[in-house]
Amino acid sequence: MLYFGYGSNLDLSDWKSWCERKHLPYDGLVEISPCWLPNYTMKFHYFSRSREGGAADIVENGRGHAVPGVLFSMNEDALAAMDQKEGTQAGVYARRTVNVALPDGTFVEALTYCVTSQRREDRFIQPTKHYIGLIENGLKSRRLPIGELKNAIEHFSPSFPLERIFVYGTLMEGEIRSSTTKQLCNGEARSASVKGDLVDLGAFPGLIAGDGTVKGELYHLDQVYPALQTLDSIEGFYGYGSDDSLYTRTIVEVQTDDGTEWAWTYMYNEQNGSLNPKIDSGDWRVR
Repeated sequence: MLYFGYGSNLDLSDWKSWCERKHLPYDGLVEISPCWLPNYTMKFHYFSRSREGGAADIVENGRGHAVPGVLFSMNEDALAAMDQKEGTQAGVYARRTVNVALPDGTFVEALTYCVTSQRREDRFIQPTKHYIGLIENGLKSRRLPIGELKNAIEHFSPSFPLERIFVYGTLMEGEIRSSTTKQLCNGEARSASVKGDLVDLGAFPGLIAGDGTVKGELYHLDQVYPALQTLDSIEGFYGYGSDDSLYTRTIVEVQTDDGTEWAWTYMYNEQNGSLNPKIDSGDWRVR
């Protein structure tokens, strides 16, 4: 079983401590990778007696929103313990299946927990400093940004924690769609790369999963929602779960001269097992 954790369970010592108090095994929860859940926002609208304040929840919120977290594997014992910790029988949290983006932009299906409608309140509930610290330290230790957490704490809406876009083809500087990039972004292009392979689709390239390195540019989006709306249209992305999309908007780990960053990008949907020639250089400009 794969599990997406976004709250206090990012702190494994908190999980271990809870399990020990309940005399339950804790080693069935094994960390796999940092990840992101697009189209969701973090909220604090549930009062937890055990936490003495607001506890985290995630809700669907549309284009441009995303929640960072960690992908774990769980055995049956860990799943039973997690159900108890999240209060599923008491109707506090309920299981939900979501699709999360891994650092290479690929998606996997995972289980997570969301507060039930009966327990949500129509107001912001302040979490304690200790509870915030569990999440913040968990994110920082995995080099994940804390912008979404800050937005949730400040009850800021709308929240767009990712304001960067990685481009690797016709949207790069000097290419045929570079004028669009300039309209949607501010600041200069930065050289960047991501893990994956690049395929030649004729007039444009496609990023696919692979062990290579794809070179491109990193930009700062001026206004996230309208920018992604325009780019979704250009890239033929019709929403998560659509089989008709040419590309899928995802989130990737990007390498720059300043270190590791996270950004939106578009991955090519390989349909019907079609094969396209690979660009061995990983660089659209060197093919």
